[in-house]
Amino acid sequence: MKIWAIANQKGGVGKTTTAVSLAGVLHNRHARVLLVDLDPHGSLTSYFGDDPDNIEHSGYDLFLQTQDVPAVIHKTKFENLDFIPASSALATLDRQLGAKGGMGLVIKKALEQVSDEYDYALLDCPPMLGLLMVNALAACE
Repeated sequence: MKIWAIANQKGGVGKTTTAVSLAGVLHNRHARVLLVDLDPHGSLTSYFGDDPDNIEHSGYDLFLQTQDVPAVIHKTKFENLDFIPASSALATLDRQLGAKGGMGLVIKKALEQVSDEYDYALLDCPPMLGLLMVNALAACE
């Protein structure tokens, strides 16, 4: 599985739009795509019709290790195009877990569990350098 992070430290520059557009192009080429919303604002999650403030299971659960990866993957109406939603709780991770050792590889390890199921993982990053962006960059090839 190829892992790409769509990252920029500035907000409003088109990270989510780029992630969705890339996913669409790859999907049209018959690739199996997993989108991962790592932005606490949850624009990617909202794009697929979910409310980041009312998500039962999200990428946040991967950091707390309360859910396995398949439990947080949401299907879309498009075959072979899935996503891991964000929740607003992601905003608390730096404060909760930032100093804890090994937290920079959570997303990489999570994606390894589903690497045979997808051709691409596209990581929609938050507009700040912190635990979430570090995880995204560490997961990339």
